[in-house]
Amino acid sequence: MQKLKGKFTTILNKIITDKNITGNEFKILCYLCMRSGDDNVCFPSLDTIHQDTGIGLSTVKNTIPKLVESGYIIKVNRKKSNGCSTSNLYRLTNKVLE
Repeated sequence: MQKLKGKFTTILNKIITDKNITGNEFKILCYLCMRSGDDNVCFPSLDTIHQDTGIGLSTVKNTIPKLVESGYIIKVNRKKSNGCSTSNLYRLTNKVLE
C-alpha cells in the first residue's frame, strides 16, 4: 500500500468492511497504522495507545492479542539491554497492507 504524505492514514476498504473486527480493534489497528513508518513497524506502549485513543487500558491489553490472532499485526516482545521489558514492537501484516 502506498504511503501518502500528510496528516491522515490510509485504511484498506476490506478492513473497514470486515464484519469480524470490533470497533475497538478497528480503532487500535488504525492507530498502529498511523504510528507505523515506511517499514510498517511501530512500538507505542500500551499506555500510549490507551491515552492517545481513549480506549481503556485493560481493553487495549485484551484487544492486541485479538489483532494478532486475526492476522492483522505481529507482536514482538522487546527487552532493554538490562533484560527489563520495554514497549512491544508491532508489525503490520500483508492483510493490512495489500
